[in-house]
Amino acid sequence: MIGSWSRQDFLALIGKLAKVKGPSLGEGPRREVLEDFFHDSGVPCETDRAGNLLVKLGKGPVEETVVFDAHMDVVQEGFTDTVVYEHGRMKGLGLADNLTAVTLLALFAAVIQKDHVHALKRPLTILFSTGEEGHGNLNGVKQFIDDFGGSPYLFLCFDLGFDTYSISGLGSSRYELTVRCPGGHSWDDYGTPGAIDVMMHFLASVSRVFEEQSAKHPGSLSFNIGSVHGGEGINSIAGNAKATFEFRAVSPEPLAILESEIENIRVNMDKMNDVALCCTITGRRPAALPVNPERIEPLVRDVLRSIGEKTTERVRSTNINATLASGWPSICMGLCTCGRFHTSEEFVVMDSIEKGWGVLSELSKRLLCVTR
Repeated sequence: MIGSWSRQDFLALIGKLAKVKGPSLGEGPRREVLEDFFHDSGVPCETDRAGNLLVKLGKGPVEETVVFDAHMDVVQEGFTDTVVYEHGRMKGLGLADNLTAVTLLALFAAVIQKDHVHALKRPLTILFSTGEEGHGNLNGVKQFIDDFGGSPYLFLCFDLGFDTYSISGLGSSRYELTVRCPGGHSWDDYGTPGAIDVMMHFLASVSRVFEEQSAKHPGSLSFNIGSVHGGEGINSIAGNAKATFEFRAVSPEPLAILESEIENIRVNMDKMNDVALCCTITGRRPAALPVNPERIEPLVRDVLRSIGEKTTERVRSTNINATLASGWPSICMGLCTCGRFHTSEEFVVMDSIEKGWGVLSELSKRLLCVTR
């Protein structure tokens, strides 16, 4: 064991992290809280060009390095005004996704630096990454890959709960559609193309090509229209309209085909008179297959079994999309029992946090040969 954890220290740090702003690509204030914690704890840390915060402990070759990662950013406004403690749970936006993991890794870094840094049999890098949520496009972990200079022994991403883990990456392509038309009076200018009508026709065409691909790859694709905006009033022909949509897929091939089909739709509709149409990709996450799962998957299952937790493999979109696509042995797993992600009802079961500390302790023993 690496030593006991302090619930008081955990609650103090996560309380600060939760209430400070940290949306995707705006994580600076939250990073500063962590930097202050590490300064007070005597833990060396550094920031890279993407705003990641890195703690590097121990010495050794790049290929023997173990990387522990937790993303700092939180969805929507990026923080919660109030952390609620009731019925054995703490509740608030971002607590499960992903501030419990961030807090546990910060406390873990402090313990390793204080008591175990000279006993590390492999170098350890703890990455507090940026840009995992929303339109962050995995900006932080991509920068880390560029800077790392090789492939580590293992990249272990901590995100969400004990119940699932991921050894593959769910790919996605995100789009923004904008349409501009002359607009006009709903009666006097009837027949003039309207931006909302054009947008709806475009999205209907996108839906048809998606259904064709979905039939060829059943159960492995999704399509979502995330937002629609437009129009000036009930008696005006819409002059402007905008929509966002995304596809997700477990393999890269259908995403590439859909991208080509959407470009064909755009080209054909852009020929319409008095219509200016633009459809751009705003984000990509690579779909990625497992790397060395035979040595990683049994480890994670065994560690979770040791704390009395059952888990199942599930493909998700996380930081390991980028590391797997770069050929890094990677896995994503959780450090708590939690639920209702991306809502104000997001919660973490308090008694599960000690189990999360137990996971870090067991992993440090098996991967870093740290024993008390």
